[in-house]
Amino acid sequence: MATKTNTKINGKEYYVLKRTIGHEIVDGKKKPIYKYFYGTSKGNAEQKYKKFLEDEAAKKYAKEEQYAFCTLHDRAEDFIDNALDPAAKYSSGTKVRYKSSYNRHIKGTWIDKMPASKVKASDIQKFYNELDVSSSTLKQINRFMSLFYKWMVRNEYATDVISAVELPRKRDSRKSESIVIWDDKSWKKLTSSKFDFRHDFLIKLMSYSGMRIGECLGLKYSDIDGDTIHVRRQYSMHEIKPPKYNSQRDIPMHKKLKAAFKRHKAWHEAEMKKNHYRTDYVFTTSSGRLIDVTNLHKAFNRFYKSIGIERQTFHIYRHTFCTKLCEAGVPLEVAAKLLGHKNLEVTAAHYALVRKDTKADAIAKLK
Repeated sequence: MATKTNTKINGKEYYVLKRTIGHEIVDGKKKPIYKYFYGTSKGNAEQKYKKFLEDEAAKKYAKEEQYAFCTLHDRAEDFIDNALDPAAKYSSGTKVRYKSSYNRHIKGTWIDKMPASKVKASDIQKFYNELDVSSSTLKQINRFMSLFYKWMVRNEYATDVISAVELPRKRDSRKSESIVIWDDKSWKKLTSSKFDFRHDFLIKLMSYSGMRIGECLGLKYSDIDGDTIHVRRQYSMHEIKPPKYNSQRDIPMHKKLKAAFKRHKAWHEAEMKKNHYRTDYVFTTSSGRLIDVTNLHKAFNRFYKSIGIERQTFHIYRHTFCTKLCEAGVPLEVAAKLLGHKNLEVTAAHYALVRKDTKADAIAKLK
C-alpha cells in the first residue's frame, strides 16, 4: 500500500498538514496564524504537529514557572526601564513623580518582594491601608500602580487586581495654616555671615528676594540686570518651565544681596575655568549641570547641622521674607507682587505673624 502524500517539493513526496496556531490583528480584524507541518506520511506529519504542541506547552509551563518567581520589584524595574522611561507621551516631570512614588513608598517593602503573579487585590488593599502617607500621596502611588498593572496585564505577567482596590481614608494632605519662619537669631546668622558653603549666595537670594527654590535654580546671570532680578523661569522636576502660576516678575536687589552676588559670580567664574565648563545658570553642580533639589536638600541639611540650626524646608526663607515685609509695613498688594502670589489671601496670612510689639508701635504712631 502506497504511502499517502499530498505535495511534492524538489521531486520528493510529502504529506503537509496546515494548522492554526494562533491569531493576530490585521487592519482591526482577527486573522489566524498558520503553520505547516511536513511529514513523509500523514501520520508522520501529525506526529510533528503533536510534538510542536507538546514543545509549546513545555515552553509555556517553563515561562509560567519563571513568572512565578519574578517579584513585583523585578517587574517594576522592567516597567520603569523599558516602558515608562522611553514613553514619549509622559513629560520628564511626570516620569519623575511616578518613579518617586515607587522608590519612596513601594520599593523594598513586603509587597515589593512578593511574586508579581501571586499578588492579590487583598494584598494591595492591606499595603495601602498600612501606608502612613497623606491622601494626595496615596493617590499618586495608586496612579503609578494603575499604570504599572495595565502594563503587566498587557504582557500577561499578572491579572487586573487594581480595579478591586479601594483607597482608604488618609490624613488631610492640605498644608497647615501655620506658617514657619526663621527666628531672629537664626535669620541674622544666615543673612549676616559669609559661609564657606557652596550655596551661600542661594541662602542670601532666598532670604532677600523671597524667590521659590525652583525659581532660584532656574535663574541665569542674564536675568540679573544691574539692581534688578528678573524672574522668568523655574527648574522643577528636571524641567525648565515658566514660574508657578506664570508669576514672572522683577525684584529689586537688596544691598546685602548685591555684595553676595558679586562674591558668588567671581567664585563661579573661577570654578568654570578650573573645571572646563561654561553656563549662564547661576547655580550648578561642579561640572556645570543644573542642581537636583533632592541632593540640594541633603547638602543644606548637612550645612544646618554644622552651624547648629534645625533643618527646615526651603520655603521657610520665602515665609520669613514675606513676614518681614509685613512687619516693615509694606502694603499687601506690593508684597504679593514681589512674591508672585496668585491671590492676596496667601500674602495676608503672613500678617498674622507680625510681632505684638511691632503692632503696638504702629498703633502708637496714630495721631
